Amino acid sequence: MITISTDFCGGNAQILSVTEDTVVFTPELRDTEGDWFYWAFRVCGAQGKTVHFTMAPKYWIGYFGAAVSHDLYHWSWSGTPDEGHTGFTYTFGADEDCVYFAHDMLYHPSRFYRLAERIGMPVTVPVTDRCGTPLPMAVLGDGEHNILLTARHHCCEATGDYIMEGILSEFARDPIPGCRITAIPFVDADGVVHGDQGKNRRPHDHNRDYADGIYPGVRLVKELVGRGDVVCAFDLHSPWHFGGSNNKLFIVHNSNAHLTDEFIRFGALLHEEIAADPNAMLYDTKNDMPIGVEWNQGGPINKSNGAWCGSQPGVKIAFSFETTYFGEEGNVVSQDKLVATGRCFCRTIRRYLTEKGVL
Repeated sequence: MITISTDFCGGNAQILSVTEDTVVFTPELRDTEGDWFYWAFRVCGAQGKTVHFTMAPKYWIGYFGAAVSHDLYHWSWSGTPDEGHTGFTYTFGADEDCVYFAHDMLYHPSRFYRLAERIGMPVTVPVTDRCGTPLPMAVLGDGEHNILLTARHHCCEATGDYIMEGILSEFARDPIPGCRITAIPFVDADGVVHGDQGKNRRPHDHNRDYADGIYPGVRLVKELVGRGDVVCAFDLHSPWHFGGSNNKLFIVHNSNAHLTDEFIRFGALLHEEIAADPNAMLYDTKNDMPIGVEWNQGGPINKSNGAWCGSQPGVKIAFSFETTYFGEEGNVVSQDKLVATGRCFCRTIRRYLTEKGVL
């Protein structure tokens, strides 16, 4: 008998019906305003069966099918999307008693702790989230200049944590002189654990909270930047589901007009680093998002992470970096490629700070 469940970290789905060969489901929106696309569930008891999973007419399946895992740590693509991306098919092996399926390659909090142990990075829990979820923070290095990394302001956007893992791994291998990294991998820790969408959360999501500070993760970021030693702040995101610019990697310019040249220069350096690494996701500066392009119409300096951090004394550069959920033919997302991209990003930080005379 097939059973579907969401009682795991990051689980999200409303199961509408289950038969021997068809599962109908839809994402749970919870407190998200409007519609969004994140989903994740576990299937047990389907050994040897071929099952069709559908959410028609919603088209929240990626180009390469569902993300598939047996342990919430290793992920691959099913490769079986329906035409129109409204569902996918999966043939279960005889020994596949429990399989996880998700919109994209999830990043479980336990992976961050494994990373910390592997590279010798201390992790503390300076605050808990509103529902009591631990909100971890890690510091790597002991230099006077602080490089701040954040991810999961929108809790469903897992790709940013893989980029962060690559940055931290590269820094551990080759530290940047005079610098340390402070990493907050799950700004919306409650949402990561509960499996929320996070984006457009009522009354506003975490990346629209820098004026109000109703969320503990945002208050922690503001406290750290307020200490005056942060020189760079990079907020790591995933964009919308897919299509157009959402299939790319791109830097999002913000309303700090005095930083426009810095965004352009950092992008040029990042392009060089990624072009030299065949293991990384492709990136081109032509895909970056200046103010006034598509949805990036600017906004109040005190509202989002990148804009607020970039307006603070001592911060030389601050922006959001968007990493596609799926990529496209010839540039398909994998966990290893995302981590390699993060390594390139770390090398770019070193070159940028060297040019700025910080090092």
